[in-house]
Amino acid sequence: MVDVTSAHEFPYRYDPVTNDPFPLLQLRLSRPDQDLENAIDIDAYLDSGAQRSVFEGWMAPALGLDLMDGEPVTYSSTTGQELQGRLHEVRLSHPLLGAFHLEIGFATSDIARNLLGRDFFNLIQ
Repeated sequence: MVDVTSAHEFPYRYDPVTNDPFPLLQLRLSRPDQDLENAIDIDAYLDSGAQRSVFEGWMAPALGLDLMDGEPVTYSSTTGQELQGRLHEVRLSHPLLGAFHLEIGFATSDIARNLLGRDFFNLIQ
């Protein structure tokens, strides 16, 4: 059996819509070529079952990115549902974790929540 230990620990936060506790992390999202003042503060759910992070598509143009210019990517859920996204490199920052670049998918249709997947965990472990 493999043991997984984490270098960081954060308490669950309450989802503002459902008022249920979830592993939510607040991050600042920006373009890699811009300073953090031109950024969006977001909540993202930590999802160790997701291979790649995916965020709501409206955020791409809000950052000055053309959503459809990104490379297409398909996300598949364990139930077999598929979601289309477009890949863009962004900068994520957190007061305790620091700032780093990550290629994430922006969804081309509505999604319920922003997800931070194993690509994110690999950066902070």
